[in-house]
Order: sequence, then structure tokens, then C-alpha cells
Amino acid sequence: MKLLLDLGNTRIKWACRPAGALEFSARGEALYAAQDPAGSLAEIWPSAAPPAAVWLCSVTDPARTAAFGQALAQRWGCPVHPVVPQAEAFGVRCAYVDPLRLGADRWAALVGARLRWPGPVCILDLGTALTADVLDETGQHLGGIIAPGRQMLQRSLLGGTARVGSQVKDLESLEQGGLGRDTDACVAWGVTHCVVGCCAQIVAAARTPLGSGMTVVLTGGDALWAHELLPFASRIEPDLVLWGLAVMAGD
Repeated sequence: MKLLLDLGNTRIKWACRPAGALEFSARGEALYAAQDPAGSLAEIWPSAAPPAAVWLCSVTDPARTAAFGQALAQRWGCPVHPVVPQAEAFGVRCAYVDPLRLGADRWAALVGARLRWPGPVCILDLGTALTADVLDETGQHLGGIIAPGRQMLQRSLLGGTARVGSQVKDLESLEQGGLGRDTDACVAWGVTHCVVGCCAQIVAAARTPLGSGMTVVLTGGDALWAHELLPFASRIEPDLVLWGLAVMAGD
């Protein structure tokens, strides 16, 4: 059994995949807690028998990544394979001149998207940051964007202005129409318009070379939130990075 670990900025996601299986036998996710990485690993993998190997994708800070690596070595001593973006691998050709500058999570998501949707794809990852990557039907990565995500936009606005309210409302509690009638509602709608407008511009730019047959895939913590707001059809795949890891892990 192989263990797939996705260490994001705010949470850890994991999945187990038996050799040759088409689906995960188990999966889960959790926010980082005060407990050390060894405690997290004990919850993820309670079995005494170690996994055959671990495939690790990390975009969290280097100290936390190192702590997880040390915990993996001490607990199991099994092979650990970190994600390293490449110029070409797994049916994907990277657009970056220096592939190592592409985030490990974006590379894994591209590989996962190539598995799940063989045609042209626009990936919108709505997490701490908003990233997008575009892939054509041949597996050529056409590039992408990096922008602040919803929570980052809210924190930036509230932290950088002296008289903006400190409590942002959820859209469910707001009046419809896209305009707020108090400061908190104005912030909520303003951030929403920023994210939705950014996504719409990205998709429009991607459709110029790829056409209307492109699949838009949403992933990240705000994918479900965005799904109902975006003015185009989209698919939600919360485990896109894990699927990329599954491809890298092979049979």
C-alpha cells in the first residue's frame, strides 16, 4: 500500500492507494494542529505495518516539510519520494523555462488533470492563493497565473485599512445583487467579485487557444464556494494533487 501526502499551506490531505487500484482505498484531510507531525502520521496510518512508500507533495514552509520528512523516517523508514517538477514527464510538458520554479502542487495537479481529463483543461486552484494552469490536448502546459485567494484578499484588506470592519460576512447571509449595504457586506462582495472576475478572465484567455471544448476543473478549499458563483460550467476535483501523486507512484 502506498501513502500519498499533500502538505498544503493550511491543511494536510492524504490518500492510500493499493498497487494497481483505480481508486483510493482511503482518503482524508485535516487542518494542521498543534500536535507534531508524528501525531498526524499516527492518525493517517494507524496500522503497525509501514506503507510500502510515501509520495510527498509540499508547498508548506520548509521547517514543517522537514519535520514531516523526519517523522516519516523515524516512524517507518520507508522510501519517501518528494514531488519534483520536470520539463516533461507523465504526459505533461512544462511551460516554465526552469521547471523547478513551478510549485510542486501545480505540477502534481497538471499530472492529475492529464489522467482524469485527457483533453484541454484549465485548472483553477482556489486555496490560500488562487492559481491557474492551462493544459492543451497534447499535454503541453501553456502557462498559468498566481493571485491572492479569497482569505488572503480579506486579510489584506482588513489589515491594510484602518476603518474597514473586522468581520467579513458569508455570502449566504448577504442580499442578492452583488452590492453591500454595510461595510462587512461590501468587503464580502468586493472579494467575491475579485475572485470570480479573475477566474472568468483566466478561462476566457484559455479558451482563445483551446476552444469551447476545454474542461474547467476546480480544486482547493474554496472550490465548492466558487462553483455556484462562476459564470461557466466547471467540475470539482478536491483530490487533484493526490491523483497526480497516484500517477507518479505508478502500480
